[in-house]
Amino acid sequence: MVTAAYRPLAHVLIRRIMLLATACALLLSAVQGVLTYRQVQQRFEATLQDIVSSNLPMLSVGIWDIEAEAVRRQVETIVAKPEIGYARLNVATGQVFEAGDAALLRQQPSRRFEIPPPRGSGEALGTLLIVVQPALLYQALTQALLAIFLGYLLLTLLICSLVAYVLRREVERPLRGMADFAGRLAPSSLTVPLQLSRPPRPHHDEIDLVARGFATLQAAISRHIDTLDQQVEERTRQLDAALSDIRELSIRDGLTGCYNRALLSERLPSELERAQRYQRPLAVVFCDADHFKPVNDRFGHLAGDEVLRAIALRINSQLRQDIDWVVRFGGEEFVIVLPETDLAAALVTAERLRAAISTSVILADGRTVQITASLGVAAFQSGEDVESLLNRADTQLYLAKQGGRNRVMG
Repeated sequence: MVTAAYRPLAHVLIRRIMLLATACALLLSAVQGVLTYRQVQQRFEATLQDIVSSNLPMLSVGIWDIEAEAVRRQVETIVAKPEIGYARLNVATGQVFEAGDAALLRQQPSRRFEIPPPRGSGEALGTLLIVVQPALLYQALTQALLAIFLGYLLLTLLICSLVAYVLRREVERPLRGMADFAGRLAPSSLTVPLQLSRPPRPHHDEIDLVARGFATLQAAISRHIDTLDQQVEERTRQLDAALSDIRELSIRDGLTGCYNRALLSERLPSELERAQRYQRPLAVVFCDADHFKPVNDRFGHLAGDEVLRAIALRINSQLRQDIDWVVRFGGEEFVIVLPETDLAAALVTAERLRAAISTSVILADGRTVQITASLGVAAFQSGEDVESLLNRADTQLYLAKQGGRNRVMG
């Protein structure tokens, strides 16, 4: 996209004003020229009327008295007037008197006047032809037009200069200030008000309205950003909560609330690594409810679920909070991980778990289920992996089952 060249608004307005003002000056000069032309024409007409009223009677007397010299002077007197270029008197007796530029008779139209007798009656004594002086007409017209045009031009320049000063002071500078302010506007400076260096005035104008619009826009954007920050914070909190819930759902067993096998696979290696690195004790307990299938067969699977939830609750009630953790390994099997616990302490804990589980469970419908559990305990041995540790605990569980159930082996 091609960016148009920058041109200040005041310059554009001033240029247009000057063009329009010059056109108006030319138009007014033309009108004034027509009026001047008419004035000059009226001036010539007045001169001719003066000749008719003053010179024609003198010519009539001179011709009647046959005073050629007097007639000649009268003709020269007529031509001496600046408006007259040529005069020619044709006397009825055949005499001709002329003065001025004879060539004008062929170039310009002439006015013809009959010379009456002194007493006013009888045939004309002669004919007077008068040609006006065109140079005087053109000179007067040119001077008038030039004076008018120069006057209007000076007036136009003066007005345009004043308009340019006012536009720059009242429009260009405030607009440029607002443009610079908008260019520097940033989220951190939204609260900075727009300052325009304008003299105080008893009224406000469009520039003030735009400045107020800037302030309103800044306030609205600031409020929007504040609201947006709150919304983002709230959405982030909700997202974190949702992710936490998803995380819990992904690592929890939906029936008992214990951790699931996925978490065991993820977390137990870390426990073994920590125990190996810092040479700390770690024990694992495999717990399996005894004769759980008959419980399902006799009381139903819903009752079996109640029993499993009761077992999980009793196991958690015997463990250290935020240290020990329990996983539902599958069916009625649970794995209890005991960090910072050696084999002897793990056996004590396992026995406590067995005792807690081996009590009656009262179902929601009031029926009572007697349940016991067998537990196998294994302590972490340096260098062994998760599978080996779980296999040894499972082996001890198997021995507890083989030994008659409801017991702890380790």
